[in-house]
Amino acid sequence: MARLIVGELDDAAKERLETRAARNGRSVEAEARAIIEEATEGEASRGGNTHNQSLGEFMHAAFKDIGLTEDEWRRFNIAVSEMNSETAFPDFEVDEYEESSSKT
Repeated sequence: MARLIVGELDDAAKERLETRAARNGRSVEAEARAIIEEATEGEASRGGNTHNQSLGEFMHAAFKDIGLTEDEWRRFNIAVSEMNSETAFPDFEVDEYEESSSKT
């Protein structure tokens, strides 16, 4: 388990934390732990943990619960097909590119 030290906490915030801990029947440390756990509970599923995560994995985690209707999927696939057929990528090996870039 990790340890966390919070320095320079405002006195009023500490008092609110103590009041909240007493109301919930916890120690101040247990209350702070509960607040942090609650606040960070869904971070990984919302894309909060993006280290070593591909774009596809991030997109899946961020949007897996949203879903698309059949019509939305159809329109999405049409749009992707249109973009792919219209996109012409430059050939950087061609002499024309070298000539045009050397003019600037």
